[in-house]
Amino acid sequence: MRSFTAKLNSAVSPVNILMVDDRPENLIALEAILASPNYRLYSAHSGEEALRHVLTTDFAVILLDVQMPGMNGFETASLIKMRERSKHVPIIFVTAISQASEHVKHGYSVGAIDYLFKPFHAETLKMKIEAFVQLYQYQEQIKHQNELLKVIGETSSDTIVTVDETGIMQTLNPAAAKMFGYSPDWLTGRSIDDIVPGISISLDAEGKERTNLIETMALRKDSSTFPVDIQIGRASLAGQPLFVCSIRDVTDRKMMEEERFRKIFDATPCLIALRSLKDKRYINVNESLLQAMGHERQEGMNQTADLLQYIVDTDDKGAEHHDPWRPVRNIRIRYMTKSGDLRDGLLSNEVMQVHGEDCLLSVVTDISERVFLEKEITRLDRLNITGEMAAGIVHEIRNPMTTVRGFLQLSKSNPTKEYTDIMIEELDRVHNIVTEFLSVGAQAPTSRKLKQINTVIETLFPLIQSKALTGNHDIGLDLGECPPIQLDEKELRQLVLNLVLNGLDAMPSGGHLKIRTYSDSKQVVMEVQDHGCGIREEFLEKLGTPFFSTKANGTGLGLSVCYGIAARHDAVIKVQTSERGTSFFVQFQL
Repeated sequence: MRSFTAKLNSAVSPVNILMVDDRPENLIALEAILASPNYRLYSAHSGEEALRHVLTTDFAVILLDVQMPGMNGFETASLIKMRERSKHVPIIFVTAISQASEHVKHGYSVGAIDYLFKPFHAETLKMKIEAFVQLYQYQEQIKHQNELLKVIGETSSDTIVTVDETGIMQTLNPAAAKMFGYSPDWLTGRSIDDIVPGISISLDAEGKERTNLIETMALRKDSSTFPVDIQIGRASLAGQPLFVCSIRDVTDRKMMEEERFRKIFDATPCLIALRSLKDKRYINVNESLLQAMGHERQEGMNQTADLLQYIVDTDDKGAEHHDPWRPVRNIRIRYMTKSGDLRDGLLSNEVMQVHGEDCLLSVVTDISERVFLEKEITRLDRLNITGEMAAGIVHEIRNPMTTVRGFLQLSKSNPTKEYTDIMIEELDRVHNIVTEFLSVGAQAPTSRKLKQINTVIETLFPLIQSKALTGNHDIGLDLGECPPIQLDEKELRQLVLNLVLNGLDAMPSGGHLKIRTYSDSKQVVMEVQDHGCGIREEFLEKLGTPFFSTKANGTGLGLSVCYGIAARHDAVIKVQTSERGTSFFVQFQL
């Protein structure tokens, strides 16, 4: 390879030029004209001396005098052209004798490519020599590249085949014989589909270059198949498209990949099965699936009955579209083990080819432990919330009940209307706490209909405006154009009223509160913005927790009710807060 690289680089090194003349002064004149670092000039004083140079050196061009003692120029040219290595060297005759057409014709007949008559113009000679030198350099470069390509083709273990636009093979390198079992001569003139079925459709007759790798199966003379990688390049020869296909046998690589896949297949705790799409038979199952289902390997192989019986979780979004023979990703399922345990899993299917056969690879990841932990965490969270709620209820109800009990004792000795009014007020307070607590536990809207959110807010506006005026506050509306959405008007009123009252309570006297609505292609948004002191960061994650309140006399149930109403409307509540105020955004999905 190094020698070929050196030859390719030799095109930029000085080229050899031979000057033949029996008169030394003529040779000196030619040397003066052609002196250049790009040329290596050789001089010969006779035809015999010229032949000795030609035997040992390759020349780009020869300047040859015609009239010389002994062997003349015509005889020298004839002998040069008789030798295989030098027969293509261009010869320019330089002569001062007869310019008759017969004389010139004789010169061309013995191999001259041009004639210069003395005296000649120096610049003309230089230009002609430069042209012949460039031609020589191009030819040398092409020759060396062809030699390099020939060596690459002959030594490559890949089959390199040229194909015309109809898919007919034109040339093949020797590797084809070993790879396919046919001689290159026998394959020449046949369709490439005979050795790589269906590959001809990948030939791009429109002229787009193909750089991607094609993975397919090839066919040997003995009808056996083997995996190959094919790259196709497009060229043009005499104006006709020609495709160069490099075919690589990747049997060893595929075997390594299959071995690696087999180790992973057997070692993974996931349940894996490989089935034929054609006849639904099991091609392979891993040990984890066999253990879970209680089968021996002999029982599982090649049978068509389902080894894994499962049901799709109806809460999974992909459940209604599930096809057991189509690719899926992480569908929630439940399956029964040999011992009768009902376990949770994630099912993924992928269609793939194994030895030319379409197969379905099914992988079940057992998530039973994760589901159990999630349920346990949820249960503990509920217990925690229940404890907090119970403590809150006891705290909130104990105060008014203590007050009622005290006034009842006082009433035994001195019953008055004042005592009765206070007790009724405290009992009403207990009633309100219980009502709000029941609102937190409400499960579903009573009636959802298609309504305009702006209409509900406008209907409620006089009530909340009067409430604002009693606290010396101001309320503004900025209602944008919104499409109708499914709403329970009663619950939406409660949601708006709770958020507005919280906003009014958060502001000092003279504060301004704004209710704003707007929409985009995905949602309708209601924003309630106050200009209070904001919510401390450590309280944000507790918002909506029952009985958590930052107000001195608050029960902590108002926001919890709002979050419940939003959830029943498939809406989300988001909060933005700072020292300049707080905004609650209720986002209703379209």
